[in-house]
Amino acid sequence: MAEDFYLKRVGVEDPTDKDRMSGFGVLDLFQCEVEYHFSTQDMSLEEAELYIQNVLNYLPDKTINEICKLSYEWKTEKMSSDTAEYPAGLAEAEGKDILAFMSIGDVKLYRNPYDSNDKSLGAILSGGTEWDAENGMEIVIHGDKVLEVHEYLGYGEFTIWTETDVSE
Repeated sequence: MAEDFYLKRVGVEDPTDKDRMSGFGVLDLFQCEVEYHFSTQDMSLEEAELYIQNVLNYLPDKTINEICKLSYEWKTEKMSSDTAEYPAGLAEAEGKDILAFMSIGDVKLYRNPYDSNDKSLGAILSGGTEWDAENGMEIVIHGDKVLEVHEYLGYGEFTIWTETDVSE
């Protein structure tokens, strides 16, 4: 059983929207403290903490490998399309080594906006990469499955779910 995870410094993000909460905690994959954001209309603090504890901080190897594969493909495409100067070792980085060239600062947690009966959660891990520092990065996850790794787009839960994601 995983050690209990609790967010620290939990509070309302904006006094005009008391449903938007955030708190700080470790994201194991990147071994760093991040700010987790969620809406209490979508999930309770306990649900958010359980998702972080049992899913985000225990991503299966298959998921981690998919993050690395998609990041590598993006990095390779970006580096071959311009002549910018990149840090030493980035061109050769592949597999889990690519994670050293990525950073995460924020994680937004979501529930399906189209189906209130869907109990699954999703997350968008936002940060930066050494190969596209100008645009930022998003890792889009539904449950423990990686959907996308790309430059920051900011579409939130609409990147995780579509209008067709309604339970029958």
